[in-house]
Amino acid sequence: MKFPKSPAPDVLIIGGGVIGASIAYHLSAKGVKNILVIEKGSGYGGGSTSKATGGFRAQFGSEINIKLSLLSRKKLLEFEDEHGISPGFLQYGYLFLAQNENELAKLKAANEIQVTCGLTEAEILTAGEIFKLNPHINTDVITGGSFCNTDGFISPMQILDGYIKSAKRNGVVFQNDTQVTGFDVLNGRIQSVTTTKGIINPGYAVNAAGAWAGKLAELAGLELPVKPLKRQVALISEKNILPVNLPMTIWVDNSFHFRMRDKQLILLMPEEPENKMPFNYDAESSWLKKVSAVAMDRIPAMRNCSIDTAGSWAGSYEMSPDEHVIIGKAPGIENFYLANGSSGHGVMHSPAIGQLLAEIITDGSASAINIHALRAERFAEGNPVKQIEFF
Repeated sequence: MKFPKSPAPDVLIIGGGVIGASIAYHLSAKGVKNILVIEKGSGYGGGSTSKATGGFRAQFGSEINIKLSLLSRKKLLEFEDEHGISPGFLQYGYLFLAQNENELAKLKAANEIQVTCGLTEAEILTAGEIFKLNPHINTDVITGGSFCNTDGFISPMQILDGYIKSAKRNGVVFQNDTQVTGFDVLNGRIQSVTTTKGIINPGYAVNAAGAWAGKLAELAGLELPVKPLKRQVALISEKNILPVNLPMTIWVDNSFHFRMRDKQLILLMPEEPENKMPFNYDAESSWLKKVSAVAMDRIPAMRNCSIDTAGSWAGSYEMSPDEHVIIGKAPGIENFYLANGSSGHGVMHSPAIGQLLAEIITDGSASAINIHALRAERFAEGNPVKQIEFF
């Protein structure tokens, strides 16, 4: 079968979610004129972006993730002025809870890294201070915790909308219902990309395919260690059961956490799903029962509430082996770039990722942050990013 050839873009971005749109905008802002974004879905953000719960934090256990958050936070605070659309950034904070000294020690060790990186507002709290901050939880076995008042919540689809509209104003072309089916790679360069709508001959190509990034890379003969992971969200039927300005509240022991979103409580707890199909987006009844039981024990107001089974949902994280993003040039293919494996942090870090990859493509290196630690080659070299794991 012969496919029609499309005009050759300078940069082809594969994936129309928030990371792809951010890269497109930041490239266009640096003067790149001929940019094409293709998306396999019928709309934009239909993959993981629309299913994200919209948390934002700088409280991480690795220096590089903290720096990505700080750059993204700066850009989110400037977002409405730059794009004319609010990113929905509400700085209600993130509150981590420890139930023993071992868990609290992890939070303290991570806090030292955070403060060193400039997140000086992050602090360690006593159990009494935690109860004053969030009096709606069972604090019987809380030893202490950590809190950052500049963490909070964002609106994934508003951020996507802002980047798409600004990119279009700068001349970026977006084309949906277009799936990549193959790459022609010769002498370490992508010569052409075959899609369901024709053949594209880009100067550069960017993998921004999210949870589908590993499969896309395989089409180019590249082994990219990014795999999809199903994550589920429970929605509570009743409205206004807790104040809307409560911080995201997270227990270190099992990563159970909750927040108010659009006047309703949502519950999250990472568990291995029964359905191993990564793109099955049904919230499983067994998981809903389990997370509900935990919530009733830890949030007294939950005891008179019910789960909205139909309104609960699931989405896919794009996981890398060390749970950190892979960003930069693809090994062995000089005109193929990667922005993959954010491991649940893609929306919150999308402003930073877009800027950094645009700098790499146009200038040869990122200037805002030293991101050598995030190179794709780190896994083959045996140098994964190390972190203090508390969430």
